[in-house]
Amino acid sequence: MYVDFRFAAQSIKKGSKTFYFASRFMSRERRNAFYAIYAFCRHTDNLVDDHEGKPELQTLLIKDWKKRFLEGYDSGQSNDPILNPLIYIMKKYNIPKTYPLELIKGVGMDIYKKEYGTFSELKRYCFRVASVVGLMLMYVMGISDLKKAKKYAVKLGIAMQLTNILRDVGEDARMGRVYFPKDELAKFGLNVKDILSLNKTASVIKFLKFQVARAKKYYGAAIKGLMMIHKEVRLVIALAFTLYREILNVIEENEYEVFGKRAYVNTFRKVMLYLKLMIFGYPQYQKN
Repeated sequence: MYVDFRFAAQSIKKGSKTFYFASRFMSRERRNAFYAIYAFCRHTDNLVDDHEGKPELQTLLIKDWKKRFLEGYDSGQSNDPILNPLIYIMKKYNIPKTYPLELIKGVGMDIYKKEYGTFSELKRYCFRVASVVGLMLMYVMGISDLKKAKKYAVKLGIAMQLTNILRDVGEDARMGRVYFPKDELAKFGLNVKDILSLNKTASVIKFLKFQVARAKKYYGAAIKGLMMIHKEVRLVIALAFTLYREILNVIEENEYEVFGKRAYVNTFRKVMLYLKLMIFGYPQYQKN
């Protein structure tokens, strides 16, 4: 059965040039699997992001996407250039269909949910939109003990999504969305309005320091899972781990200015981090 992965490959090449480059070190089989999963996740996310402010349309698109995925999964194929490679990979590697469904559900939460009451509630969201991506990828990573590895994939997904949230505070606030838990804001004498006002006060800085520290702890808890991954794939995941974690360092260097400045890792820094990975490996990050 011929499956066309070209559209999926173009998706990751356009959306993440760094990981597209790193993926070239994997076999074609694993590379295609990564492309298929990435393309599905990116497209699902775009269904909501590309139509911000149009909740009825977003809801319709998400429902239709879920319907088409289930139809394709049940029949074993789809005429959609994104779904067909994903379904092929899922069947080949026995990836549970609950994971794509959780992702769709998580992305759909952004349509109407603008606030979170507790970290437990936020963690559920992080699991759906980020951890399940790692859980899907695990099945093609050559991991012998999937059950043991899952906890690390979940922690890394939460760490990366918390990083996304910290990086995009200003952008999200301008859309009326605050991901920080209300009960934690209250402990620092803050509320949702303080974030929406885009005012960097001393209390906001203390709160952000707390959030950055927690995200780093999740990275620290997830790093042990890297050694469980096949060496062919390890570089790609280690690079993702390293670059995302570095965003937290940039936020600190920017003195927690997250309202008017979006933290990013520049090209020179990416190259240096990549070279460090190639020369020293990833254990250096266990120190932090």
